[in-house]
Amino acid sequence: MPQATYQAWIALYVGVGIMVALCAALAIVKTAYDYTSGAMTIDMSTWKGRAVAGPKLWWRWQMNYLSGAPVILAIALMFAHHLGFATLGEV
Repeated sequence: MPQATYQAWIALYVGVGIMVALCAALAIVKTAYDYTSGAMTIDMSTWKGRAVAGPKLWWRWQMNYLSGAPVILAIALMFAHHLGFATLGEV
């Protein structure tokens, strides 16, 4: 594999990794905001409410995280276009 191809793939993976980490962090912030603003309620007064608190928070975080997936995909495709698909395809 030519050095330029290797560097292009590394740049693409690092860029996507940074975007995924940013999306995960923002999903945590959005989930916390949903909980504090009352958009999501967790009943901690019963054992059933406490038992489903974790899955409920996880589900909300997943929905917030996955709502950013189209943006990550679009940015990754634009970055791959910027790098050049021909450069990424060299073997």
